[in-house]
Amino acid sequence: MKSPIFCHVIALISLLTSIGCALPPTKPPTDKNVPPPYSVAGKVYYPLCNAAGYVERGIASWYGEKFHGRKTSNGEIYNMHAKTAAHRILPFGTYVQVTNLTNGKKTTLRINDRGPFVKNRIIDLSRTGAQEIDLIGPGTAPVEIKVVALDKKQNQKFVPQETATTNFLYWTGNFTIQVGAFEDLKNATRLQETVSQYVKPVSLTIITNEGKTVYKVRAGTFHTLKDTIDAQKKLESRGYYDTFVVAD
Repeated sequence: MKSPIFCHVIALISLLTSIGCALPPTKPPTDKNVPPPYSVAGKVYYPLCNAAGYVERGIASWYGEKFHGRKTSNGEIYNMHAKTAAHRILPFGTYVQVTNLTNGKKTTLRINDRGPFVKNRIIDLSRTGAQEIDLIGPGTAPVEIKVVALDKKQNQKFVPQETATTNFLYWTGNFTIQVGAFEDLKNATRLQETVSQYVKPVSLTIITNEGKTVYKVRAGTFHTLKDTIDAQKKLESRGYYDTFVVAD
């Protein structure tokens, strides 16, 4: 049985083989059960091994005819009339209940795609899913996502929904927040100084690969994912939107 922390550790090890967050890892994870990280627009994402107990709130959007008939990230053909959705890190095959917080309407969808890669959005619904919660007209809405069933390939038992709540926020381990990555030391040092006004300590992680050096600016040392996310939100309130959590 692999814990969520194990997933992030393996993903991080593979990430360190690259020259920085702008490039995807050069080696796949060593465990076949661990989804490999992937990179979009210079940001690396770490899919979860298992989503038991996952709960999230944020802005939902939807995608329809423009993508109808195209391949999704898991290799299926996108059908805007099916009840599916795209999420950045939930495992493929996970079923989520999406509640529109403006009207209380709910729909249950299966994750088969990656996205949305738009700032401050957490899930993209198929057209049918969007219709069920009255999302078509406004285009976006605040929602709550709850995992209600796992694909049989996920390697942990599902936690019943009544006890799941926000358990994922209390994963323990060693976490930090990556705020930026630079080839210029002066730029990295400048960011280190400004970020240290809000979260401490701020360190520089130096990665060298094939003669290129990248300075990664990382803020804070935390022992629970909840504390890490709280600090990440604090940084976002100060304008640092392109951060992501790293598990050491």
